[in-house]
Amino acid sequence: EEYFISMLEKSPFYGETTPTDPATPADEPADEPAEPKPTKPARKSENFFDNELYINQEYVKKISGSLKNMTPELQERAKEVQKVATAVWLAWEGAPDEVAPHLKAAGSKTVTFIMYMIPTRDCGSLASAGGAKDLDKYKGYVNSIAKTIKSYPDAKVNMIIEPDTLGNLITGDTDACKSVHELHKEALSYAINVFGNMDNVNAYLDCAHHVWLGWGADKVAALVKELLDNAPDGDIRGFSTNVSNYQPIDQEYEYHEKLNAALEAIGITGKKFIVDTGRSGVDITEAFAKNQTWCNLIDAGLGEPSRGSPDPENKPLLDAYFWLKPPAESDGSDQGSRADPVCARDDSFPGAPDAGSWFEKYFISMLEKSPFYGASAAGETDKPEEPKDAECKFEALGYPCCTHCDVYYTDETGDWGVENDEWCGIPDTC
Repeated sequence: EEYFISMLEKSPFYGETTPTDPATPADEPADEPAEPKPTKPARKSENFFDNELYINQEYVKKISGSLKNMTPELQERAKEVQKVATAVWLAWEGAPDEVAPHLKAAGSKTVTFIMYMIPTRDCGSLASAGGAKDLDKYKGYVNSIAKTIKSYPDAKVNMIIEPDTLGNLITGDTDACKSVHELHKEALSYAINVFGNMDNVNAYLDCAHHVWLGWGADKVAALVKELLDNAPDGDIRGFSTNVSNYQPIDQEYEYHEKLNAALEAIGITGKKFIVDTGRSGVDITEAFAKNQTWCNLIDAGLGEPSRGSPDPENKPLLDAYFWLKPPAESDGSDQGSRADPVCARDDSFPGAPDAGSWFEKYFISMLEKSPFYGASAAGETDKPEEPKDAECKFEALGYPCCTHCDVYYTDETGDWGVENDEWCGIPDTC
């Protein structure tokens, strides 16, 4: 103790009597502090969609598995579709571990991910229920995905942030939506702050579609400003629209122009847009207006293929046409524990599996209606016959056929699966 006191008394570094630095006389004013650097990163000028686009082989395999149930002509058209880039959805708790394999497979090609893990996503709707269990868990998912992307510094990544969430913040007036508005705002700003501050990521915030929000561009712009203000370190390159929907490109672009003008009026400039064209091959304006059915709309056809800067002269705001929703991955089902009544409507394609599952008959229907794939595509009949269920040999035994191909048991009768906690037969089409 005495030694400590002795050293403290001799020290020139602690206490009010500490001498000034001899190189800086006490009577001279201190240097002016440097102006603070802006916290927002410079907005990225490169459109990553102009780069070669990554083809998700999982989607290609799904199409390959359905070729045997197509005519030779449709098979050739389907093979063209296999060359179209689609987005990779990060939508379940194991999704962060799926990021690295896609980045590794992509190499120098651009990968497009969709972050779809917000807590109580879609305000807890049945077909798409899920997401992180709470905000902290969501932040952990975001951080994990960002860390993986950073470990591939040469990768080029587009990150679409939480489809439908902003739309529900504007129009969601149910108790289920109102109760999570502040949570969703905080989650969106966090994702923007992280992904929008990465050198090899272009972040896009989803803004629904023109039928949903085209009437309220000013409201959308005001909410965007609030979200960006609460993301001090991040910024977005732009916005996605029409994700998992069917709207015509020209009508979506009119929405883009309205929203861009509203954003510029409040000081948010230079933003770009991407539009989901996967199921926009047929003008569904009249059909959609009847019920606004979002679930596996029966009138849909495969749309324009994914590509960057599709029409720079006439649509300069567009970064890309892109298949953000991989067509024929189901929107939802009218059966089972996740059944949604919208999926039971007459204008929803019948027999759909749960959301995200491959829906072969719907794919074939959209391919038949599409004017974009195959030399004779434009000459197809205006309205192909509605699908008929294939014969199911298991019905004679008192069991239905499965809507999936996952085999749990095999006997002399054939392969068996489980659906809704009941046995079902694996169809011959698998």
